[in-house]
This record gives sequence, C-alpha cells and structure tokens, in this order.
Amino acid sequence: MVRNGDLLVAYVEAWSLEQKKRTIDVLERVDIVAFAFSPDGAKKGCPLNHLDGRKGYITIDDALARTLRVFDEDTDELLGTYDSSDEVVAGGWKVST
Repeated sequence: MVRNGDLLVAYVEAWSLEQKKRTIDVLERVDIVAFAFSPDGAKKGCPLNHLDGRKGYITIDDALARTLRVFDEDTDELLGTYDSSDEVVAGGWKVST
C-alpha cells in the first residue's frame, strides 16, 4: 500500500492502459534510458508526471533497491513512498514521455 496519502483508489483509472503498462515496465526493469534522461535536462532520476500536474522523479538507487520514493522535481521534497510499481501508477503517477 501507499504509505503517504489516501488517494490510492482515486487515480487508478485515469492513465491509459498503455501508459500504466509502460510505467510498470520501466520501473520493474529499471530501464537505464528512462533514468538517464529527463525532458528538462535535469537528470535526477526517472521523470514522472502526476494526474494533478505535479512532476516528480524516482532515483535509480531507489529503483534498484525496490524502494520507490517519488520526489518533487523542483524542491526534491519526498512526495510518496510506494511498495511496488503498480502502487506508483495507482497513486496517480506515470513515466514522463
């Protein structure tokens, strides 16, 4: 379960099935390209978009350790910690494309 917030169920259906699958695949495989590239040039980790417009990232170290912590792209504030890539998606996040 998400250890940060109560909105897990609210976001489950919002991203397309393709976006959900891609996000889960990238996070589970720790796709090095996704972690080495960021649309804005700041390579903090795998860039993510949230349904509410926030932008975040997961570091490669966290992904390799299977500790999926999402940080705010601008402030580096911890936004949430997830137990699985499925929970990242259910929490409203997707890999930026």
